[in-house]
Amino acid sequence: MKFDGDTVSAEPDLDAREFDGTTRQRVLQLVVEEGPISAAQLGSELQLTAAAVRRHLDAMTEQGLVEVKNVTSRRKGAGRPSRRYVISSLGQQELGDDYLNLVRAALSVMDEENQDAAAQSLAKSYFSRFEERYGPALEDVEDLDERTEKLSALFSADGFAGFTRLVGRDNPLLAMQSTQLCQGHCPVREIAAAHPVFCEEETAMIARLLDVDVRRLSTQAAGAHVCTTHVPVGRERLAAERAARAQESASETSQAGRIAGRKRIVISPRQQERLS
Repeated sequence: MKFDGDTVSAEPDLDAREFDGTTRQRVLQLVVEEGPISAAQLGSELQLTAAAVRRHLDAMTEQGLVEVKNVTSRRKGAGRPSRRYVISSLGQQELGDDYLNLVRAALSVMDEENQDAAAQSLAKSYFSRFEERYGPALEDVEDLDERTEKLSALFSADGFAGFTRLVGRDNPLLAMQSTQLCQGHCPVREIAAAHPVFCEEETAMIARLLDVDVRRLSTQAAGAHVCTTHVPVGRERLAAERAARAQESASETSQAGRIAGRKRIVISPRQQERLS
């Protein structure tokens, strides 16, 4: 059915598309990647009416899979807060967890000293398997923006719902431009909440894969709806430009030095007569 206000027209294919389980999963995935997001934005992305999307959102809200956030516009004189949707903890579980209960139970039976060491060892082992696979896929990608985008796609393929956000690209100061590497789903968020070393190991892995110092802005383990890592793309480009200019300057100085080092011999006419 196609909904246009109160008008209903029979279109069986669209009716099936609006209400099937696949569409609901797509709605949930977009809430993970783009949240906080409105029903109208979701409808535009999925080419569905806002009313159709709201039915999915209402059902998932009732099930506890998504949560509503009221967002107030910063514009002066703005009206009432608008409704935006984000993934809930239960929704994260719906996307799948990585043997959370088993690992949590195993760590809980250890004493505190052994527990910390075991958590760090487990975190290193867990992320090393991703690094071993991601490294070869990234080694030929030189541009930092492209590497970050490729890494987000690799994360998505492994269930982390990876995506990127470009920040400050209209800023004339190159150092202020950056990329945010985001993960809408964390399969080990509950363990990471109890053992932050998991977030630390993942951040270190991202830094090695991108070959640049990165900074964690938010994590789901700490209560955010998305894990966000700051990638200083502009700063790295600025550093590369400065290095190139310094090298060029050094080359010009060296060439000028070689020219200056040559002695010019002036022979007078009388000396020329003697030589001849």
